[in-house]
Amino acid sequence: MSSNTPESELGRRGHSVIGLVLAAIVCAGGTALLALLFYGSTRVSNFDARLTSRFLAAPDSRLERMADFGARLAEPLPLLVICLGLVVLAILWKRPWHLLAAGGVLIGANLTTQVMKLLMAHPRLQGALGVSYPIEIHYPSGHTTAALTAGFGLWLIAPPRFRFRAGIAGAAYGLVVTAGVMISGWHFISDVLGAAMVVGFWGCLAMAALTQAGKED
Repeated sequence: MSSNTPESELGRRGHSVIGLVLAAIVCAGGTALLALLFYGSTRVSNFDARLTSRFLAAPDSRLERMADFGARLAEPLPLLVICLGLVVLAILWKRPWHLLAAGGVLIGANLTTQVMKLLMAHPRLQGALGVSYPIEIHYPSGHTTAALTAGFGLWLIAPPRFRFRAGIAGAAYGLVVTAGVMISGWHFISDVLGAAMVVGFWGCLAMAALTQAGKED
């Protein structure tokens, strides 16, 4: 029997869906584990602060201003412009199902992060980050979540022939914002990692849905 029979194609698709769902579960578990470690263990949270402090820019330096600019690229107005651009590209590329999946990731991941931030806001002494008083830093990072979902959305809606370049552009945008929130002292590394796994969870579910529907390419 040919390897391209409907039965073999359904089997391949089923295995891909299972793998993606398992990856989503791993991301969800990792998000919860990070919260337990960095909020529940003084030793780990201190390590988190020490490691994050290595990336901080000097106050009022050119690097800090650049990092602050990079972090703000994921604020509502620029993010809205980017999302409108994704809609236009998806229409031009005739990728309605991929646009729907990207929208689901964007809404689901950012809503998840905002709910978690409300539930898990915790005053941590930011002495290692150059601040001498307790401030609220929220887990996970909302700016990182926004940037990564937008970058993933660009990759997702791009046709196969443009996927590599779209992936590079999306990754660069996410890296600029992620580096910005850490270098400018907005977030701990744990907050950034947590955001990445939130996006990973929703991204894997979106890919699983597209694969199940036969729309993954």
